[in-house]
Amino acid sequence: MDTQAKAWTPLFLKVYTSVYRLHPFKHSGGEMTEQIFHFGRKPKYIKVGKDKAIQLKYALFDDDEHILEYRDDLIYLHGGYGGAFPKVEKSLEGLTVGMKCEVILMPHEGFGEYDPGLVFTEPVDYFPLEAQQIGTRLSGEDSEGQIVKFIVKKIEDGMITIDGNHPYAGKTVKFVFEVADIRAATPKELEMGYAIRKSVGY
Repeated sequence: MDTQAKAWTPLFLKVYTSVYRLHPFKHSGGEMTEQIFHFGRKPKYIKVGKDKAIQLKYALFDDDEHILEYRDDLIYLHGGYGGAFPKVEKSLEGLTVGMKCEVILMPHEGFGEYDPGLVFTEPVDYFPLEAQQIGTRLSGEDSEGQIVKFIVKKIEDGMITIDGNHPYAGKTVKFVFEVADIRAATPKELEMGYAIRKSVGY
């Protein structure tokens, strides 16, 4: 027996004996077992990185640790495409499926400072009937023609107050993320600059 065969024999016998004890079966010549083993390299796990479509689970908390929202199906295109805050992308970089991280965002790092200039109070008659209910979401244009989303905050004495600030504007918040899935982005996604949800699975 050559040197290479001798080196493999103890390992082979150990594995062979272990399988024999676990899965013996009767044969005309006595008890025996067979098993085919496939040896290969450990798979390389995909990491969060540029041009990857990432699915996340997350919980969002305010600075008093009250939960603001939870989702388990957020999907975005990683790598500076605008689908996630820069600090969030930096924290997720290099993680693999199942890994978690926490990210604290100050207002200027996340949802922005609260801007009183985005709050308007106008007579009810200025608004369509369907908008005359607290919580209704509206869209309007600013002086530069940019679309701004508003929410009806108050209706009082024939006046409606709408607010164009994000609901979390001015807040320091904490995200707790878990990476649920990672895949390579498709050419179409890279061209559009955002990830597309798949109809089956993710």
